[in-house]
Amino acid sequence: MTLETQAPNRSTMPPGPPPRGKKLGERLAYGWAFFRDPMGFVGKRFGRYGDVYYAPSGGEPLYVFRHPDHLREILSVRADSFEKDHTAFRQLKGVLGTGLLTTDGDLWLRHRRLLNPLFVRKAVDSYVDAFASESDRAAAALPVGRTVDASKLVIDLTLRIVGRTLLGTDVGASTERVSGAMRTFQRVLAAPGLLPAPLAKIAVSRIEKAKRDLHEIIDGVIAERKRGARGTDLLQRLLDAVDPEDGSTRLSEEDIKDQLLTFLLAGHETTANALTWTLGLLARDQPAQDAIRREVQTVLGEAPVTAEALKSLPLTESAVHEAMRLYPPVFVIARRAKEEVEIGGYILPAGSEVVLWTFFTHRDGRFYERPNAFVADRFANGSTEGLHKHAYLPFGAGPRACIGRAFATSEATAILASLLRHHRVVADGKPIPGVSPRITLGPKGGMPLRFERV
Repeated sequence: MTLETQAPNRSTMPPGPPPRGKKLGERLAYGWAFFRDPMGFVGKRFGRYGDVYYAPSGGEPLYVFRHPDHLREILSVRADSFEKDHTAFRQLKGVLGTGLLTTDGDLWLRHRRLLNPLFVRKAVDSYVDAFASESDRAAAALPVGRTVDASKLVIDLTLRIVGRTLLGTDVGASTERVSGAMRTFQRVLAAPGLLPAPLAKIAVSRIEKAKRDLHEIIDGVIAERKRGARGTDLLQRLLDAVDPEDGSTRLSEEDIKDQLLTFLLAGHETTANALTWTLGLLARDQPAQDAIRREVQTVLGEAPVTAEALKSLPLTESAVHEAMRLYPPVFVIARRAKEEVEIGGYILPAGSEVVLWTFFTHRDGRFYERPNAFVADRFANGSTEGLHKHAYLPFGAGPRACIGRAFATSEATAILASLLRHHRVVADGKPIPGVSPRITLGPKGGMPLRFERV
């Protein structure tokens, strides 16, 4: 389904709610209503106003979108008219520095050229052995027969994997420091910017402590690498990377640290959330879980996962994609208009902020049958061939699409195959948890599940 072409409308704004109040109490009330239940808050507005609405905030104009046609215009067709200098990114940039996620313009383009070769299929395939060995080790150590928080189990596993593939080291001793830093970022950066001065000061100090912890870990690994032998991990490839269009351009040490920090945090947190939701959904769909187990056992037998074998696990991979449809780790995309631009028949002034709620795009009944149901084989064997190309965007789209898509998909599929090959995951009749929408979309209160040997 596509929208009909409309003539640009300069005289009217999209429909939307009345302006927010300017008094502190009114702002706090608005902030509480939104952060208590963002999905319900925004969902009601889409239900009332349609595919695009205008939300006057007292600052820059704010436009909110969900239709794939609009997402295509903003992320792909008119991508050059938008930048990441959005309110949502400013605090994140203070944490991640000039990593690929937070930069724009020439700096982003130069870094993207340098980093692209590190994430092509051949490079990703070289990491599959690490995915497999760490996943098999985790599967062998599963606490069979008792209920555990699967989200913590998966976070620890993906952190070990990213430590090996990114830094070439076992981060086991540093797992709690890294996980603790990530929890700090999630809690503080996702909170409304309305904290009283004393609390804001405490929040800033916690962020700085988390940054110091991560920088100490990364600095230590880089120093050790410079003293020792070469590696085959992403760190070594960053150290060796040369701009294909300018052989004299390399990444500075500060650039390398910022990129490592970006991949360390974004890489393990998003994949962990995707897998947590996948396990939670499969625990409540035993026939789908059994079908995946049969596929894995047929393809692998007792052999470890390989890059070649991943190509023969379409149902396993489909379950991951379906979980990311319902619970996309990156559930919202933010941009800022660099110039006046037309979207959906409306003229957005330069400086306008736009928010793309892919969470609602993914659950739109105009594009998906049974949009709120988990259908494990929905993405298997070309079954979504007629789907609007921008109706499924867990990795974004256009030139700023996630560079780590192939890495994340291969990693998640390999982990799921290893965990389910000889184990059943059970929810004991409990409903799936609600969402905790912070920087990424995790389960509220964790994901209690039980593993059984089969």
